[in-house]
Amino acid sequence: MSETFDLVILGGGCAGLGLSMALEAHGAQTPRTLVVESREMYQNDRTWCFWSDETQVLPYKIQHRWHTMRVSNGGRSVALHCGSTPYHMLAGEHFYATALASIDRQPNITLRMGTSVNSEPSFAAGVWTVDTSAGSVTARAVVDTRPPRSVEMGGATLWQSFYGWEIECAAAVFDATSLDLMNFLDPDPRHVPFVYVLPVSPTRALIELTVFGAQPLGRSELSSQLEAVVAKLVGGSLFKTIRSEHGILPMGLRDAPRALHSSYARVGIMAGGARPSTGYAFQRIESWAHECASSLARHGRPTPHRPDPLPLRLMDRIFLEVLRTHPVRGGAIFFSLFGRAQPARVIRFLSGRGGVLDSFAVIAAVPFTPFIRAALHLMWRAGRVDRVDSVDSVEKVA
Repeated sequence: MSETFDLVILGGGCAGLGLSMALEAHGAQTPRTLVVESREMYQNDRTWCFWSDETQVLPYKIQHRWHTMRVSNGGRSVALHCGSTPYHMLAGEHFYATALASIDRQPNITLRMGTSVNSEPSFAAGVWTVDTSAGSVTARAVVDTRPPRSVEMGGATLWQSFYGWEIECAAAVFDATSLDLMNFLDPDPRHVPFVYVLPVSPTRALIELTVFGAQPLGRSELSSQLEAVVAKLVGGSLFKTIRSEHGILPMGLRDAPRALHSSYARVGIMAGGARPSTGYAFQRIESWAHECASSLARHGRPTPHRPDPLPLRLMDRIFLEVLRTHPVRGGAIFFSLFGRAQPARVIRFLSGRGGVLDSFAVIAAVPFTPFIRAALHLMWRAGRVDRVDSVDSVEKVA
């Protein structure tokens, strides 16, 4: 016999747990919710980073904050001050602990760990049925945060692939007051590679090799280069690896997630949760979670991610097209952006909170010619697709 809920959340990751925490705030109006998560237990397997007002009270334990960051390319480096919006590092273990405590406080929310979904949910008579390894459940609404089983070339304009180690060194080799946001490696015709270093003490740091490219890359494809990067950074100091993390984020999804029904929302990193041109997702997902929770508490309907404003979407498409067609220029483009625009404007733009003036500042800071060419190419390609669609329509009518 099926268990009955008001809402089933498929996946207890950033989006699923974020929605659960947002629902808790609605008290008795919180719908009876089941969170289905395939993991047996949570581990410190993720790191989320974002810029945030230092006066804002956050519900999480922040592992570290930086007021200064560096961007380097071709032997040159620029130091950037974050002002009143320092860069925050949130460890997965602290996020999970906060989320689990929130769920424990809300009797209307149940988290079921070690539970897999056996088949795609089915809909009949206004009710969704979900067959899980712990039995069948029904609900009037579903929020599906599950990523696809595999990522493929062509699914996004570019992919952001990263592999990192958090290490503890025997000697003090890091400056914990400043992070390396982007330290670009030698230009590569295949992709844009850079190193991301988050030092939390003079002896401890998370070091990630990150690649923007057309092909999603696994751990094995990034491992040897990461080893070389770490060896260079520690300069011969003995170190131990505390943990590792790997991820693949879409940069410009080709296809929007298909809406099955107004009571079913696909969300998360692979459904528009990440900023296309940067991969930043945590704050976007948090904003969505509060909006979705309000809709569920009031109307019983989930909401998907809101699309970015049209001007921002166009800028992201042009930016990604430039990186796709000119990867060897990626480091120079980012260095120009950070070196010429005001840090506060760049931070707002990267976080997706920028206004019109911030967008103009970003445009003025990057090389003019490749962006104009990319814009013209996108216009030509869009016009070509429209012509093909028009011909197909005429042929079908004929």
